[in-house]
Amino acid sequence: MDQQNLNILLVDDDEFFADIVANQLQDEFRHKVTIARSGRDAKQVLENGNAHFDIILTDYYMPEFTGIDLLEWIHGKNIETPVVMLTAAGSDVVAVEAMKLGAYDYIRKEQLDLQHLGVVINATHERHQFRVTKILEEERLREIGLNKLATDKVRDVLNAITPNLNSALANINGEIETKGEELCKQLSPQQAEQLRDLLKEIQREAVSLETSVRGLLGLYRMLYAHHAEVQEIDRLKREIEEKVALE
Repeated sequence: MDQQNLNILLVDDDEFFADIVANQLQDEFRHKVTIARSGRDAKQVLENGNAHFDIILTDYYMPEFTGIDLLEWIHGKNIETPVVMLTAAGSDVVAVEAMKLGAYDYIRKEQLDLQHLGVVINATHERHQFRVTKILEEERLREIGLNKLATDKVRDVLNAITPNLNSALANINGEIETKGEELCKQLSPQQAEQLRDLLKEIQREAVSLETSVRGLLGLYRMLYAHHAEVQEIDRLKREIEEKVALE
C-alpha cells in the first residue's frame, strides 16, 4: 500500500525525545507532526478543534495529566482519532489498561525505532479506516432495512385499501348507469341535460382516481420487487396523465 502522509499529534513532556521523533517522522515519512508538551496541552489542542489528526501518539508517564488520563478524556469526548500509547519498560499493566480504554496499540520506548514506528502508524491508520468503513457500511445496511420496512408497510396498506377503493368506484359507476337515467326522466329536459353532464363529469373523475391509485400501487410493487425500470415508470406516468386529461 502506498505511504500516506498523515497528520499526527505527538504528546510527550520529554522535549528532546519528542523533537527527535517528530523530525524523523517528518523527514522520513513526510508526516505532519504537532507536538504537545503535556497531556493538558494535548487536551487543549484537541478541544480547540482547529486541526484534524489521523493518529495520536502519547507518552504514558507525564506529570499531572498522564497518557491514561488523556485517553480516558478522549474516550469520554467520543473523539474517534486512534491512539497509540508510548510506555516504558515494565509498564505492561498500563498497556493493557490503555487497550481497554480504546488505544489501538502500544510501543515500548526502549524498543522504539523509526521503521517499527512507521509500521505501527500505518497499521493503526489502516485499522481505523477499516473500522470506520465497517461502521458506515453497517449504518447503510440499517438504513436499507428501515427503508424496506417502511416500503413493506406502505405496500401492505395500499394492497388493503385498493380493492375496497376499486369496489367503491365501480359501485359509483354502476349507480350512475342504472339510476342516473331514471332520475333524468323525472326532470325537465334542461335539468336532465345538466344532470347528465354532472354524472359524466363524476364518471371521468372516478376513472382518473382509479387509474391514479392503480399506478401508485404499481410503483410500490416495482419498488418492493427491487427491479423498477424507468420505461415502466414512464408508462405508468403517461397512463395516469392521459386519464386525468380526459375531457
